[in-house]
Amino acid sequence: MRAIAATNTGRLRWARRALAAVTVVLTGSAMVVLPAGPAAAALPDLSSCVNRVRPSYVDAEPWQARGNYTDAWRAPYGLYHGDVLRIRASGTTRIDYWGATRGVWGDLELAPEGWPMPSGYKYMLVARITEGMIWHDHRNRYFQKNQWFPVGGDSECLGVVLPDPTKRPKLELGINDTNISDNGGGPYVTVQQWW
Repeated sequence: MRAIAATNTGRLRWARRALAAVTVVLTGSAMVVLPAGPAAAALPDLSSCVNRVRPSYVDAEPWQARGNYTDAWRAPYGLYHGDVLRIRASGTTRIDYWGATRGVWGDLELAPEGWPMPSGYKYMLVARITEGMIWHDHRNRYFQKNQWFPVGGDSECLGVVLPDPTKRPKLELGINDTNISDNGGGPYVTVQQWW
């Protein structure tokens, strides 16, 4: 049964990639195939996440987002335009050599300019996507590629937007800290994915 499910999932993922690769425009009697562009960058349908429908994929075990490193989620099925994610985390990060720790929400103090996510809480768990952008439903805004967005204990629903469907982004997690080299530990993360 697993082999059949894996084969069907693989076929669905392949079909999704093929559909995302081109946008077909019909004009009069001519058909023109154009690369996907801004029209393909529409807001993903977040209803499955918002309504807490069973995800297409959930990490089997929580994994550690190390406090002194930027860790990439392994994304076993890849990330594609229209995918929806929700990141949940718990635990603490040591933020200096003297043993001070902070939970996934960090301090109540906002980070100034020069921090990975200015105006986000200092030392909170943050994430970024390396291509395209993320629609952060709770914040009601887009975060551009390589722009850190808040996660804390629960990111709420996130939509993957890829204007160029040939790009393969990574989801990276880190701590909102200007000096991660003295950090240790780190929260444990579980990612849910809908497609």
